[in-house]
Amino acid sequence: MADDLTTLIQPHSADFGKRKDSKSRRQRILDMLFETGTASIEELSDLFSVSRMTIHRDAHLLAEQGLINKLHGSISLKNKIKAEKNVVYRQQRAADQKREIIKHAVSMIEPEQVIILDDSTTVAEMLPLLPALAPLTIITNAMGVVQALAPYPGLKLICLGGDYSPTRNAFFGLLCEQAAQSLRANTMFLSTSVVHNGVAFQNDPDVVKVKQALMQIADHSVLLVDSTKFKKGGLHRLASLSKFDDVLTDKELKPAIRQKLAEAAVPLHVCS
Repeated sequence: MADDLTTLIQPHSADFGKRKDSKSRRQRILDMLFETGTASIEELSDLFSVSRMTIHRDAHLLAEQGLINKLHGSISLKNKIKAEKNVVYRQQRAADQKREIIKHAVSMIEPEQVIILDDSTTVAEMLPLLPALAPLTIITNAMGVVQALAPYPGLKLICLGGDYSPTRNAFFGLLCEQAAQSLRANTMFLSTSVVHNGVAFQNDPDVVKVKQALMQIADHSVLLVDSTKFKKGGLHRLASLSKFDDVLTDKELKPAIRQKLAEAAVPLHVCS
């Protein structure tokens, strides 16, 4: 009887695992499109280590939901509002983890420091806590940071210009990178899209260039990355985790990953 039960259960368990993987992959495809706008089928096939046919099936389902357009050999984001809802859901799922990370990050800031904030949604959650630490000087490429903190006189804001991205509500490009080179800061706080095998990745090369330029002008760089971001799917290399002065994550990070990062001398701090 036990053998019969095992035979019945195993196929269903395998099917459930496949469905879970497919759903996760489609969410990650949406995350990528939210940053880049478009992606080729071949690029996605290589990125996720699956067949082109699998990506075509994912694309078909996303197109049926009205989220993307299927083009010849590629896909593009169609409905940004619906896509944002998917991103918001993912952010809310990790809200508790991020809250502890944010508290730890803010505790590292002292009045009169010069800090850099990137355009990530994780770092944006620090903003309500910063006026209490005034006076501060804040360097950023993110319009959202400026808009949120402009009403507070104790916060000096330096916004790096350049090519404006409506999708990210931030500035990028050569002008932004060059503007950063004339400045200096005590600490930079930033996040990233994906962490895989001890490396931080972003899906947009322009985002990578600006983050790297800003890291170079900071005496101390702090990466804020919740446990949900430790996964496959990174495209453009930002930096090895060992290059950051501090890496803040949450207690949900798997012990096996913690062990590997410790062996690689990553300055990991588990916030709880």
